[in-house]
Amino acid sequence: INNIPYILALSTGIEFDKERVWQVVQRNRNLVRASNVRRGLRRQDEKPPDDHWAVRDHAFEQKLLDDYYRFKGWTMDGIPTKETLDRLGLSFVSEDLLRRGILADGGPAQGKTEE
Repeated sequence: INNIPYILALSTGIEFDKERVWQVVQRNRNLVRASNVRRGLRRQDEKPPDDHWAVRDHAFEQKLLDDYYRFKGWTMDGIPTKETLDRLGLSFVSEDLLRRGILADGGPAQGKTEE
């Protein structure tokens, strides 16, 4: 990862440091997630393949998902929060999710999806 800012600067002519690369990655991941959320993706849709572990532990899988969502700054339903989107300069995305009724007051709305 230490070489990525240097490689990006060489290929784009734009200076990058580790923090800027991390922000670009976060912005991208949240844009992709918001797009999938608009199409209806929610927590219940996310599960590992049946052969991922020799023995399935649903409670453990849910805890891992909780931790992942917290780390990403998403709701427990897997929706990027208004605060996360706004912090990343993606307020136009949070406004769209609010307008569509997917987010309400920074939290998830009642499961409304719309193309």
